[in-house]
Order: sequence, then C-alpha cells, then structure tokens
Amino acid sequence: MRRTLITATLAAGSVLGLAALGGWNTARESSLETALEAVESQRVYGVDTVHSSVVFKVRHAGIANFYGRFNGITGEVHFDADDFTNSRMKFTVPTNSVDTANNSRDNHLRNADFFNARQFSEITFNSTGISEVGEGVYELTGELSLHGETRPVTARLTDLTTGSVRDNPAIGFEATFSIRRSDFGMTNYLASDRSDDGPLGNNVELIVAIEAINR
Repeated sequence: MRRTLITATLAAGSVLGLAALGGWNTARESSLETALEAVESQRVYGVDTVHSSVVFKVRHAGIANFYGRFNGITGEVHFDADDFTNSRMKFTVPTNSVDTANNSRDNHLRNADFFNARQFSEITFNSTGISEVGEGVYELTGELSLHGETRPVTARLTDLTTGSVRDNPAIGFEATFSIRRSDFGMTNYLASDRSDDGPLGNNVELIVAIEAINR
C-alpha cells in the first residue's frame, strides 16, 4: 500500500505542476485521471502462506497417479478489482519444501536425480498476462523457473473470489498448470519416448491454490 500511496501522490503532484505551468489541457487531465484511477483500483495482496497450497500430480510406473506438495509458498498479487485481466502476480516456493509424506523419498527428490534443491533453491512464477476465456474462467500465462530452466507456461485459473479475512480485504483463486518435467531438464526415471509409461511420468500437473490478503 505504501507504493500505491507514493504513486498516487506523484501523479497528483504532476497534475498540480502542469496547472501551475499553464500546461493543463483536457487531454492531459483525462490521461492523469485514468492513471490515478488505475492506481486506486490496483492493490497489492500478499500470499497467506498458511492458507495457500501447491500440489503436484505425476504418473508412477505407468499405473497410478501420485500426489505430493510443496510447502511455504510466498508471493504477491497486484489485484485490479475493476478488471482482473489487468492484475499480475508472482510466487516463490522453496524447492527443499517438497513433501510426499515419506522422508526417504523427499530426500531423494531434493537431490540431483530430481530437483537438486542445493543448487536450485527456489521455484518461481511470474505472470505475463491474464485473459478471460469463459464465465469465471481465465487463462493465466507466465514464466516458470525450475531446475535452472525458465519456460513459458499457461494455467487455467478458476474460483476467483473476493471477501475479507480478519477485516482485511482478501482474494482467492486456483490455478492449474500442466508441464513436462523434461522441458526443465528433469529426465531421470523417464521413459525413452518421454511418455508417462516409464518409472515416473513426464507430464506433471501443478495445482496452486492461493489465498491473499491486502493489509
């Protein structure tokens, strides 16, 4: 909110400065009013780590889907209440927080066979665009950085909800990504044809459920 207030103050200062210099006209007034309205409508919401989740699904042995999660997601959403497609967001997940309810397997996932958490300590996502593709359904595009590789990704974003938590404005939504781990250089235990029929599948579904609060 401090950044928002500073921006609004600067914009207001520009209006007064133009008026004092005699450079005021209708076009400038309209442009500055639009800028002020955009600043006012966009607020920064911080991810509530305790009430947000990152879950992944991958095929095991070509037989069944297996689920795990990452803990400790952080980030922020620049939320435009007037037009959600003008919003943007970024998230960070600590790689070593991978959690499959089995310590031995989790340690294996953290080593160089998979996530190599010592070398690549974070997984990050930065949005590049949002478009509405149906009633209450959005396409979220962005860049995902994982295992030392950064790739463009697309998610289906649903369940956008606004409300309040402990008297603070809050938003919630769920984004579902589908990625290929081979695109990020994670090829161990992968079928030769890079399908889902090997010891561990190639296609991974990521479900990111966010609750974020404006304080």
